[in-house]
Amino acid sequence: MEREPNIVISGASQRIVEDGVPFKVDIYKLEGGGGWSLEVVTEDGTSIVWDDLFEDDRAAFEEAVSAIRSEGAVAFASGGSNVVPFKQ
Repeated sequence: MEREPNIVISGASQRIVEDGVPFKVDIYKLEGGGGWSLEVVTEDGTSIVWDDLFEDDRAAFEEAVSAIRSEGAVAFASGGSNVVPFKQ
């Protein structure tokens, strides 16, 4: 039986506060995999995951901060124009 690959969590993953709004930035990849995944989680637990992988974890972190700043922290946390809610 083949074992499942481990998930590698980047040291660049961290909690940040932008304009008084807290975010959790998670950067991870599969062990032995090629590119880093980026996920930003808002205070209410909403998860925003980027479709594209990043060459390195620092680039992923910089993209998270850039996206939050360009959308505006409150708009980003509230869903902004780029978030599609799940139907229940």
